[in-house]
Amino acid sequence: MLFILRFTDKPDSLPVREQHLAAHLAWLDVHADAVLVAGTIRPEPEAAAVAALWIVNAPSREAVLALSDTDPFWIHGLRATREVFYYKAHSALPAFNPG
Repeated sequence: MLFILRFTDKPDSLPVREQHLAAHLAWLDVHADAVLVAGTIRPEPEAAAVAALWIVNAPSREAVLALSDTDPFWIHGLRATREVFYYKAHSALPAFNPG
């Protein structure tokens, strides 16, 4: 199943993001089979990130939450909130149509 995982960052958390960015990116590389797309949400192209959005391939909502529990950004308190949504993609890309 596909899911959207939407995070919001805690206010004034840029130092936390900067400190743990390398570990977060390495974590995403390790979990690329599940986290198909991950990126920041910004009010302007050059502005600091205020949120993030992932597209996740997982068997359940609980699995998405369990996976995100292990992300360095979650562990070190960057995130204020997270929401999980079921996602049905309309796309020809095989990654978004996982049988």
